[in-house]
This record gives sequence, structure tokens and C-alpha cells, in this order.
Amino acid sequence: MNTEELFNLTATYLSVLRVEHVIMVKLIMEVAGGRINCSRLIRVLGSHIEKENDVLTKHGLTLSSIKQLRSLYEECYEACIEGKLTNRELSSLLTTIKSHDDELRSLMDELVNRYFSEVANEILTEA
Repeated sequence: MNTEELFNLTATYLSVLRVEHVIMVKLIMEVAGGRINCSRLIRVLGSHIEKENDVLTKHGLTLSSIKQLRSLYEECYEACIEGKLTNRELSSLLTTIKSHDDELRSLMDELVNRYFSEVANEILTEA
């Protein structure tokens, strides 16, 4: 990846994905409190998983936690349709999103460090 691709990936795509993690936590809280229907959370989560998978695949990156998140999404989807989504499942989803976000943060840290190094090298090369 060149510096422009690294910038776009970290400053836009991955940053937005992390913000979506925070939004999903808010939605989990709203569902647990009975303020919104679980279908809204499930729609946002499903869309997020697909978007994240597309971004990572496009750049040849993977996160092991995405499989666990997708599996839990499918369980929550079924439970929501049946009207049986419990706070225990929501808590499990919250824990999984936290773990997944930690993995994404680590990947971002690695990419940002690589970006800084490559920009420094470009500056030195141009000098």
C-alpha cells in the first residue's frame, strides 16, 4: 500500500468503522432498555459487518474476530425475529464488539505507524 492508500484506509474507512462500533454499543443499550426494537440494531450490525468485510478484503486485510461477530449476529438475528433476544445475548454481543474493536484498533495502530514511517521515508528521499 502506498502512503495515499494508507491515509485513506486509516483516516476514513477504518475510523468510520470504529465509530460504528460505538454507535452499535449505544443501540445495544437502547434495545436492552426497551427504547428501540432489536430489528434496528440487527440491521445496523448486519450492514456494518458487510461494509467492514468489504473494506478489509479490498485491502487484503483480515480480522479473526469478524467470524465470531458474524456468528453472534446470526444468533441475534434469529432471536430478534422470534422476539426472544435477551439481555444476556445483548451482553455477549457487547463483549464481542469490544473484542472486535480492540483487534481493529491494533490493526489501525500498525497501519498508522507504517504510514508515519513511509511518509518520513518519502520526505527524506525528496530532500
